[in-house]
Amino acid sequence: MSLDQRTEPPAPAADPTPVAEPAPAADPAPPADRSPATHAGPAEPAPEADAAPEAPEADAAAGADAAPATDRGPAEGRDPSAAAATRTAILTIAVAVGGAFVAQLDTTIVNVSLADTSARFGAITQVQWVVTAYLLALVALMPAAGWLASRFGTRRTFIASVAVFGIGSAACAFSTTLAELIAARALSGAAAGVLVPVATILLTSGMPRERLGQVQALNGSVMLISPLLGPTVGGLLVNAWDWWAVYAVNIPLCAVLLVVALRRVRKDAPAVPGGGRPLDVLGLLTAAACTVGVVLAVHAFSETGLSASPASLVPLVVGLASGVVFVRHQLRTAAPLLDLRLFAHRVYRTAAINIFCLGFVLFSPMMLIPLYFESARGESAVTTGLLMSAGGTGVVVAGLACRPIMKKIGGGTTVVIGIVLTMLATVPLTALSSSTSYVLLCAAIAVRGLGTGLTIVPAMTRAFESVEPRSIPDASTQLNLVQRIGGTFALAVVTIVLDRAAQSHHGLVPAAFADSFGLLLAVYALTLAPAVALLIADRREKAARAAAAQ
Repeated sequence: MSLDQRTEPPAPAADPTPVAEPAPAADPAPPADRSPATHAGPAEPAPEADAAPEAPEADAAAGADAAPATDRGPAEGRDPSAAAATRTAILTIAVAVGGAFVAQLDTTIVNVSLADTSARFGAITQVQWVVTAYLLALVALMPAAGWLASRFGTRRTFIASVAVFGIGSAACAFSTTLAELIAARALSGAAAGVLVPVATILLTSGMPRERLGQVQALNGSVMLISPLLGPTVGGLLVNAWDWWAVYAVNIPLCAVLLVVALRRVRKDAPAVPGGGRPLDVLGLLTAAACTVGVVLAVHAFSETGLSASPASLVPLVVGLASGVVFVRHQLRTAAPLLDLRLFAHRVYRTAAINIFCLGFVLFSPMMLIPLYFESARGESAVTTGLLMSAGGTGVVVAGLACRPIMKKIGGGTTVVIGIVLTMLATVPLTALSSSTSYVLLCAAIAVRGLGTGLTIVPAMTRAFESVEPRSIPDASTQLNLVQRIGGTFALAVVTIVLDRAAQSHHGLVPAAFADSFGLLLAVYALTLAPAVALLIADRREKAARAAAAQ
C-alpha cells in the first residue's frame, strides 16, 4: 500500500487574521524591517499593550471592530473611513482564508480521482507521481515564501501565487499525457508552497497579540474542515464528469480570489530603495534539498519499512547533510533565508514541536477512517465523505470555544485537553467490527474533530503570539514546513502500521483497522509530553510578565 494513494497531508492552516488597513499604511513586513538586524535573535513576547504594530494597521482594526457599533444609520453620522476599513478587513479575511482553503482542499480532492486517472493514463504506480510531484514542489519552494513576501510585497506575492496555482490547475485539467499532468501538478504544488504561508502572512501582519486567538479560531476551523470536504467534493465531481473535474474546479475559485484581491486588498507599500533583503541562494538550495530529501526518504520508508534500501537511505543522507549545511549557514550569514533564532524562544520552540507531533492526531484519522468505510464496509467515496463530515461539527464547536478557553486557562492547557478528548474518542475505534454502529462512529468522529480543533489552533496561536510582527514571515514559513513534514511522517507511520495489521489479518478487514487504532492510541499518549512542555512554558512566561509588572 502506497502512501501516495492515501491522504496527502493538507497544508497547514492559514493562521491568525488580518485587519483592514487604510491606503497609506506601511506594508506589514517592509524590506526595511527585514534587514539583517532583525535576525539578531529571537523575538521575545511583547506585553499586550505593545503588541500592536506602529503602523496604522491596528487603528484600522479598531475601526473594523467599531464599525458595526456605529452602523446605526445616516442620522448618527457614520464615519465613511470606518465603514471602508470594515469592508476591507472582511474582504481581506475572506481572500486570505479562501486562498489557503483552495490549496488545502486540493490536497485531498485529487486522491479520489487517482483510480480514474490511472484508467486514463496508465498504471497506478506511475499515476502516484501526480501526488508526489505536487508534494515535492510544495516543500521545495515553501522556504522562499517569506523572502518573496518581503521582497515583492505580501499582496503581490499572494496574487501571483493564486494566479500560478490557477494556471497549473487549468494545465492539469487539459493534460493529454501523464507527463503533462505531472509537470502541471508540480507547477500547482510550487504555487501552493508559496500561497499557504503568504496567506498566513496576509492574515497575521499587523494583528495585535491579544486578537490572534479570535481569528485563528476561524482560520483553524477552515484548515480542519477543508480536508474533510475533499473526498466528498472530489467524489461528486468525478461521478458527474471525470478525473479532470477535480482540477478544473480550482479555475473559477482562483478567478474570484484574484478579482477580489486586485480590487479590495490594500496595495503593498512602495519598496524602500536599497532596503530589500538579498536572496540567500545557498540557503534556498540547501533548504530545498533538505525538505525534498526528507520527504522522499519518508515516502520510501512507508513502502519498505525499517529495512535499509537505496530508495530511503540516499535521500535521507542528502536531506540530513543539506539540513546541517542549511542550519550552519543560517546562523552565520548576515541575511538568512529563515530566522532560525526564533527557535531559541521557549514558547515558540515548544509550540513548533507540538505542531510537528500533532500530525499524528490530525492526519491519521484522515487516512484510516475513510479506508475503513470504503474497504471494510463497502461505502462509496461520496458516502464516506458525508460520514467524515461529522468531524466538521466538532471542528466548528472547537472554533467557537477555543478562544474563551485559551483566554481562561492558557494555550498549553487547552492543547492537553484537546489531546485527551482525541484519545477518548479513539477508544471506540479500537473495537471496530463489520457491524459497528454508524451513530457511534459519527459521534466519535465529531468528538475527534473537537479535540483536534483544541490542539492545532492553540499551538499555532501561541507560536504566533510569541514573535514580534516583523518575524511573522519567517514564523509562517517555518510553522507551515514543520506541520507539512510532521504530517508526512505521521502518514508514513500510519501506512506501515496498517500494512502490517492487514498482513496479520489477511486483508483490510475491520480487525486490521481496530489494531491500527490501538497502536495509534499509544502514539497519541506520547504527544502529551510536548503539550505539557507548552503548558509549563506558558506558565513561566506568565510568571515572568507578572514579575516584570511589579
